[in-house]
This record gives sequence, structure tokens and C-alpha cells, in this order.
Amino acid sequence: MNLMTMMGVKTSSLLAVFVLLFFACGCERSTVDERAVVDQAGLLSAQATQRIEGLAHSMLEHHGVQLQVVTLKQTPVDIDAAALRWMEEHHVGQLAGGARGVVLMVDPVSEQVRVEIGYDLEGVFSDVVVARIEHDQMAPFFAANRVGDGIEASLELLVAEQPENEVVPIHGMAGRYSGGGGAVTAVPINKPLSPEFSGPMSESVRSRFVPQPTPLAALECYRQILEEHVKDAELTLYTPATREFFASWLVTDAQQNNERRDLERSLAQAEVFEQGPLAVVRFSLDQRQWSPYFFERCEDGWQLDFSTMSRVVGFNHRNQWFFRTLKHPFMFAFSDWSFDGNGFAHNNR
Repeated sequence: MNLMTMMGVKTSSLLAVFVLLFFACGCERSTVDERAVVDQAGLLSAQATQRIEGLAHSMLEHHGVQLQVVTLKQTPVDIDAAALRWMEEHHVGQLAGGARGVVLMVDPVSEQVRVEIGYDLEGVFSDVVVARIEHDQMAPFFAANRVGDGIEASLELLVAEQPENEVVPIHGMAGRYSGGGGAVTAVPINKPLSPEFSGPMSESVRSRFVPQPTPLAALECYRQILEEHVKDAELTLYTPATREFFASWLVTDAQQNNERRDLERSLAQAEVFEQGPLAVVRFSLDQRQWSPYFFERCEDGWQLDFSTMSRVVGFNHRNQWFFRTLKHPFMFAFSDWSFDGNGFAHNNR
């Protein structure tokens, strides 16, 4: 074998080794854990897991965020480090095209939750935003032993931050998916709520939230309830059916803050429709996040009918409202609108 042949053999061998290493590295890098839920602790029901998986799919498809919910069987030495390590090892965010991942890690033993945020999402999911959602939304649900519901409700608030609008890609730093952005919060599970989440109020407080002379006045009274984080289900501003409905409904500060924000934005565009003892306050279809409010008139004035609203009004993955059914007594207020087969309203004007 001459020198040129030997050099050719060596070159070919080296090239083959290089190609094998290249593809091996590429395969390792592209190995992404596509599971949305990794329930090591067996904390979630099959139904809760299915709903969270649906939310994760929607977040990836419509908001460009890859989510992974992880419950731990054993307590790590440092949950911050554990969440960061999990995101890096499982490449959470790669399915979204970069460092656009969110890891929600729950340790039920030490009763902590950590939300790890990918580099490309730190501009929209700041540490302050994440900590607020954990404390105001997740903690009350966990305390009521509704872990799955708490995760779902918190994910909905993350979506409300509109991560799809964070369009400046960083694609991580030095090939990493996260730099430790996010927050950790204590979340006692199945334990009494602290006073800040209490429900029933004193009679002096209840006397402020009573039936009002007009539907708009009743809505303004409800805005004050949201502003003051009142969670008493027995307020007479609500219809009797609504009070019964709220008795088993968990309301959090985060939910109230979100609704108050939307209500304050929408009140200037409110339209009022009355027919006998019923009334509707509706808003422009340009803002489909602003759902209508239903009212009933009693001897003392107008009350809010959340019981009927909960049965009739639904929301899609973008928080846009629709009617689950058109067979309800408040349709008189929508005679100038048409509704498609999915219950979404369209303006005929």
C-alpha cells in the first residue's frame, strides 16, 4: 500500500468517525422529553392529568411555550437547582423552537412549588409575575387539596400574560435553556387557609354589597368586591342561586385581580339591556375576553346572576367567551348578534 493510499484510508476513517460523532451528538441534543406531565408522586388524577396535557398542547400550539409539570416523589436538596437541572437535561423549550420552556415542579413532601422559566420567556414571565401567580392562585387551591385545579388555574394565568407576544428570541445562553428565572413558593397541601384567603365577612362589610338600583351600579359594586378581595359567598348582591354556587367555588386573589382589570377596561363600553326582571351588561365584540354579565331584579334591587353565567358562558384557550347554549332567558340582549355553531358571537350591524 503506497503512501497516498494509506493517507486516503486514514482520511476516510477519520471522516467516518467524525460523521458518527456528529450524528451521535445531534441525536443526543435533539432528544426531547415530550411529556407534559411527569407525575412521579402520583399526585394527580387521570382527569387532571388529561386536562393539564390539553392545556400544555394549547400553550405549545397557540402561544409557543413548551410546558412540563413534574411532581417529585423525593424531596431534592435544592428545588431551584432541581428544576433548573430538569429543564436542561430534558431540553424543555426545544419543542417551541428555542429556550421557550416552563417547568412547574411540585414537591408535595416539603410542600414547595418551583416554576422554572426559559431564557426566551424571562421578558414576559418575570420572577415577580411567577411568584404572584404561585402565591395568589396556586397556594389557595393546594391548601384546599385541589392540586390539579391549582395547576390548571395557574397555567391559565400564565397564558393571560400573552407569551406569544415575546417575539425576540434569545435561544438560550451558551446553549442552555434557563438561567434560573422563576420563583419558588411554599404551598401547604390540604391545610386550612390563612386569614388572607378567608371567606365570610362581618355583617358591616356584607351590608355594603347589597342589591343596587341599576345593573351598572350592581356591576360597580362587584368591582369593589374584586378590588377589596372580598370572598364571602353570602353577599346579597348575588342571587340566591349564585350564593349556592359560590359556596362550593374557590376564588383566589389572582382571579379577582384579573377580572377587576378586565372590568375596569370594559366599563366605558358597557351596554345595558333590560327586559322585565332580567338585565344584561355586554361589551364590544372587539374585545372577546370581556364576557357579558347577567342580572336579576329582586324587591331590593338588581343582583348578579353568576349561577346562570357559569352554565351558559364558556371560554376557549384564548380566553374568548362563547355561549354553550343559546337556550337561556338572557338571549333578548343579543338579538342584533348572530352566533356560529361553536357559540361565538358575530356583529350583524
